Amino acid sequence: MSNLHNQLLICITAVVVFCGILTICQIWGPVVSWDMYFKIIITAVIVAVVCGFVVVARGDMSEKKKMKDENYLD
Repeated sequence: MSNLHNQLLICITAVVVFCGILTICQIWGPVVSWDMYFKIIITAVIVAVVCGFVVVARGDMSEKKKMKDENYLD
């Protein structure tokens, strides 16, 4: 796997862990205002989805390139 693929997976993992920790802190003792909390969570979800899309798209393109190099596709 490529270096970019690993970095994107680390980014997704970090975003999920951050959101989990922020959610736990917000439930037990409000760290930020609730409207700011929802903005942060929504932004984090968008970042995670975009990173996930890039991982899937790059994986699909590299698989098609490999199949074309091996003459499975025209």
